[in-house]
Amino acid sequence: MMLFEGHAAGPHYNANGSGSNLLCLHENPQWKTYLDGVSQYSGLIYGVGYELFQQNNVFSYSNNGGNSLTDLPAPCAACYVGGRSAVVMIPARTQCPDGWTKEYSGYIVAEHRGYTRASYICLDEAPEVAAGGYASDQAVVYPVEVNCGSLPCSIYITGRELTCVVCSK
Repeated sequence: MMLFEGHAAGPHYNANGSGSNLLCLHENPQWKTYLDGVSQYSGLIYGVGYELFQQNNVFSYSNNGGNSLTDLPAPCAACYVGGRSAVVMIPARTQCPDGWTKEYSGYIVAEHRGYTRASYICLDEAPEVAAGGYASDQAVVYPVEVNCGSLPCSIYITGRELTCVVCSK
């Protein structure tokens, strides 16, 4: 069963930081608090484009009318198999699909876009602090902002902090 359809997204192909994994961003994003403009203290996320050339293309063009996929944006979908327990993090949403339980919602975070890549994760909108210790010279996370282009600019506004929700069933 399809849970939702959306846009494949991830870090810029030649950037050092931000997230290292690809995400499936919901086709109808939901926003919380955001700061206009791109901050220098953030990760970034972009749409995924196909880079399939004659030398590396093993894929069929049958779902694209026989046309090349090169430099076109990639869609995605999240699916659910019934009868199994599941937990899913849905980027670009603040609410769970019908029939799912919201565990928490917040914002996508990752390393700074100029640092080493790390996985995109969903951080609760009201994060807690671990007891004991002081954070210095450690792994760090920054809010991830959208950078549209291969993500549709009409719904993914550049500079907005990307939301997320964790759902269970």
